[in-house]
Amino acid sequence: MAIVSLIRCAGYDPAGVDRAVQDALDRLGGIGRFVKPGNRELLKVNLLVGSPPEKAITTHPSVVRTLIRLVRSAGGVPEVGDCCGFEGPPSAGRYRAACRLSGFKQVCDEQGVELVHLSADSVEVDNPIGRAFKRFTLARRAMDADLIVNLPKLKTHGLTLFTGGVKNNFGLLPGLLKPEMHLRAQGAEGFAQMLVDLLAAVRPALTVMDAVVGMEGDGPRNGRPKQVGAVIASADPVSLDAVACQIVGIRPQMVPTTRLAHEQGVGVGDLAQIKVLGESPEALRVVGFQIPAAPEALFRATGFLRFMQGRLVAKPALRAAACEACWVCVEHCPSVALSENGKAPVFDYDKCIRCYCCQELCPHDAIRLQRPLLARLLVR
Repeated sequence: MAIVSLIRCAGYDPAGVDRAVQDALDRLGGIGRFVKPGNRELLKVNLLVGSPPEKAITTHPSVVRTLIRLVRSAGGVPEVGDCCGFEGPPSAGRYRAACRLSGFKQVCDEQGVELVHLSADSVEVDNPIGRAFKRFTLARRAMDADLIVNLPKLKTHGLTLFTGGVKNNFGLLPGLLKPEMHLRAQGAEGFAQMLVDLLAAVRPALTVMDAVVGMEGDGPRNGRPKQVGAVIASADPVSLDAVACQIVGIRPQMVPTTRLAHEQGVGVGDLAQIKVLGESPEALRVVGFQIPAAPEALFRATGFLRFMQGRLVAKPALRAAACEACWVCVEHCPSVALSENGKAPVFDYDKCIRCYCCQELCPHDAIRLQRPLLARLLVR
């Protein structure tokens, strides 16, 4: 039986976050169950892009501050880091700017903790138990840590429907290896299988989800903040994701990472096999939580009209008035489906693999997911 702690947390005031996270970890046996004196613990945050905390794109710095203090209380040596999705090729300048905007640098400076630029160095990691991916190139400092504490944000995702504890490990791939992996692992199923194999290779010891304010709609970047009011913790990120989905009204088996991980024994995704401590998911249920625009995962998971998938899956579309020709989308497109054309990028939909990297990383919210007519009629 997998164990998940679910604790109510109404806001990000430091005292309230401290109480909620402490309660969540105490129900799992305490921070000392995971952190040993003298060990170096990487707090792996979600830093998709540099963004103010109120946008609900990144892990809130209040949660990071609490984990720093708890790790230290158990005698561990905490450090904070991620491979920023917006970074492109490893860039210390871009990384520091993103950390400042997201509040991570301020917390690390305040607490005297190292802010690690994970993309700066990498190492090859064998993964013999992986089903499809037997080897990964990952951030060296993460792999050298004694323990990884996974700190995801509860958000929707245009490709996989939901992003949480399992998907957050994708941030351990440095630089432009992320879009390269999208090219190698195409579609919701292929990408989810890669993430499940990555989880098997990384195995974070503890996952603590910032679900105080999540993101609904066209996440993981261009959705809307949504009050959820919870901190969720578990040694199994698959079980944690299943409970998080239950709270926001998504059937866990609709999320391909949860389904595949459960089927392959990498984690527990069946709610009947998960014991929830603290609040009940029903007590924290979020009404009216909006999923992304016709995500591929929805149709793959249900088997609904698979033969019509091309006419149902959303495609990225430019909002020309918002575009500032920064070319971040062109830089990160793994299938070279975007090109520069004067003042705006141009899509080649014959090459587009619907990975939505462009929509995730556009710093000006100039790319939206556009649902085909049939999808708009069938999915409301």
